[in-house]
Amino acid sequence: MTQPKQTKVISATDIADGDTVYLTSCDAWTRDVAIAELLGEDDLDWRLAFANRLREVRDAALLPAKATEHGLAELIAA
Repeated sequence: MTQPKQTKVISATDIADGDTVYLTSCDAWTRDVAIAELLGEDDLDWRLAFANRLREVRDAALLPAKATEHGLAELIAA
């Protein structure tokens, strides 16, 4: 049996206030993980590289996530 592909979201720290923010599909940052962009394996590297070039955030990283029954992002507990 094959494992389903893992999806992830990109999180970072907002340099203005230190809050955790998540990258959306329209290249904006949100504090609501539910509207973060869910990324498949093919998009991880280039989206993370993009996020790390943005000056309004620091420490961009990938976090495991899954889609809820409504298609929204939800973090997976480690």
